[in-house]
Amino acid sequence: MSEELQNNVISSEFFENSDRVERERMYDFTVAFNALLKSLRLYGQGNETVEKNMEKLSEIIKFFFATDAIFDFTFNGNDFLLNDVRVRRKKGLNISFEELEDFYINLQIATIIFQKASGISEIVEFMLTGQEILKSNPKSDTVFDRFEQKIKSKGIKIQITQRDSSGGDDLFNILNKSQLARLTYRNMVLDHSMFKTKITENRPMPLKKAMRNIQNTIDMICDGSTDSQESHIMVLASINSLRGKMIATHLTNTAILSIAAGVQLGIDRSLLTRIGMAAYFHDIDLPENSRGEVVEHCQNGFAVLSRLNSLNFAMMEAAITAGLHHTTYTFDCKPIPPEKPIMSTPLGELIKVCDYYDLATRWWPARKTMPMKRPEAIEQLFRMADMRCLAKVTVKALFSALGIFPPGTVLRVIGKKQLACSLDVFRTTGRKGKAAILDRNMNFVGIETFYPHELLEIPKGLHFRLPPETVKAMLDSFNEEASE
Repeated sequence: MSEELQNNVISSEFFENSDRVERERMYDFTVAFNALLKSLRLYGQGNETVEKNMEKLSEIIKFFFATDAIFDFTFNGNDFLLNDVRVRRKKGLNISFEELEDFYINLQIATIIFQKASGISEIVEFMLTGQEILKSNPKSDTVFDRFEQKIKSKGIKIQITQRDSSGGDDLFNILNKSQLARLTYRNMVLDHSMFKTKITENRPMPLKKAMRNIQNTIDMICDGSTDSQESHIMVLASINSLRGKMIATHLTNTAILSIAAGVQLGIDRSLLTRIGMAAYFHDIDLPENSRGEVVEHCQNGFAVLSRLNSLNFAMMEAAITAGLHHTTYTFDCKPIPPEKPIMSTPLGELIKVCDYYDLATRWWPARKTMPMKRPEAIEQLFRMADMRCLAKVTVKALFSALGIFPPGTVLRVIGKKQLACSLDVFRTTGRKGKAAILDRNMNFVGIETFYPHELLEIPKGLHFRLPPETVKAMLDSFNEEASE
């Protein structure tokens, strides 16, 4: 090859170096953006630290505007993406992006789109406007619209798209609601071992990570739109176990059920977060590999949680619930009627009911008896309320959240030799709900809608356990529905 041709050949090393530089710039941008947000919140404009962070961010932005007139910065609930490329976090560096994550989540933002014409002063004004709106504690269903209107009225050229919404453009729709429901559930189960390790070793832990998952769950249960994920998240909470993680799945299910029951009672959103967090940590002292054997864990659980994050209301509630939730029933679901009222908290009482329901309806490997059918578990809860083991108002709240045929209940279709599994919350007799049709081998056939009177509970003495493949097919039907 001639020298001239060799000089025109671009080596692979050039591309590798270019990619490496771009990845580093993406990471540097995320760090600088987060730092500027935090310094503005702490010190306000005119501070020396703020000025330094402005200069740093301004310098980094020039790199991205060298070739493009716009670039977008997205948070999908798990990762940051710059121009649809994931920002890789550097190993060994414990730099937290919590300030930036909270900015996106609390303002319901999916993507921020920067224009080349936007200078650093406009970016600062954009940040300050968002922080100003958050100080007024806006409702989650109005905060995005308020923020968008405010930046438009100020003439800020930076654009935003709403979380879980493409705004009419699929380019910015990273996660649809169905995907977010599955991701949130999966994260709650898989994060359990990490939280347990840090709690038992008395090490700092990212509570905000757990709180974000709880708040995502609240959003999905409270969302009254046509693509609401309430039924989806309630079916997820009926899963027997995810990858054999019995305790982690139980804690996740109890947290979701507690939130759903709290919504039925009209409990304030801030308290719903506390309920979800307390339910998620209430069995933290149970061995991670527990398979349903009776284990004394209440006193130890209280001792571990009570000396951790003592000024955090959610963790205080978790500690109290951990210590008191088995005072009126055992881990193997036997009632212990009290001679006089047992001390507890209102939120703890709600969690106790949901804890019992999930314990009673799960196929625990170490349990020698069959699990209760879901409608039967509700009936048992009302009987225990009459025995003063549980607060009746909380049992009513859970019943209202689950409906006549709780999600995950195997039923018989009247007039047909068919079984079905409820995938909806059958709250009223005048509205149809979805159910998965099953064949004689318990395989998934398809989805149909039924009025409650078209379904019946299976006869006493019969128990059916759904195969994992059938559970997966039922859950995947929610994804297919979302993509239509």
